[in-house]
Parts: sequence; C-alpha cells; structure tokens
Amino acid sequence: MKQRISGFHLDSESHWVADLACGHRQHMRHQPPWQERPWILTEEGRRGRLGSELECKRCDEVGRAIAEAVRETLRAAASQAYEEGGLSGLCAEGRWELALDTLGTADLMPAIHRALTGE
Repeated sequence: MKQRISGFHLDSESHWVADLACGHRQHMRHQPPWQERPWILTEEGRRGRLGSELECKRCDEVGRAIAEAVRETLRAAASQAYEEGGLSGLCAEGRWELALDTLGTADLMPAIHRALTGE
C-alpha cells in the first residue's frame, strides 16, 4: 500500500529511515546489494522526497490480516445461518437466502480489532 514520506531519521547504525504517514518506517539504504539511492545522502535529496510515496510492506501485511479475519468471520456467520436454517426446516434455497442475509448483518469490528492487535 502506498504511503507518503513524512520525514527521515537515522537509526542506531546510522542508516537513513523514511518515516511514513501511516506511522511505519522503511530503511532507505544507499549500499548495495539493496537499492542505490544517492539522494538519501544529502539534506536536499531527502527534502526533495518528502511527500513522495513508497510501498509500505507493513500496511500490506495488516491489510492481508484484516481481509483474512473478515473472510473467516463471514464464512463462519454464513455457515452457522445455513445450518440453523436447516434446523428450522427451511428448504435449501431458504437456507441459502438466510446465509446471504446474515453476511450483510455480520459484526466485523471484533475480527478487524483482533487482526489489528494480533489477539
């Protein structure tokens, strides 16, 4: 996920790190075998990159975790509704409609919270 560079700082090993608008950080090394980034070595070069966008790997990881948690929550809700519909005597079509209706009312916030906090 692309995020804007909001600043730079040096880490404990004197490597430049970009501060991203999302709150995450990303190293901006100018030493092979990584990428060559001569602009990181000067104040003017760093200032010129403020506001530009980088792919934030951490945001991508969080996004995948949230998507998986939401999918699992919806799958469980639909499955439970389908089974309960069968116990109530609904035909297969009625059970399917009940399961689909349940997807629209599922509370996703607990799943998202768990994904964000790692619980």
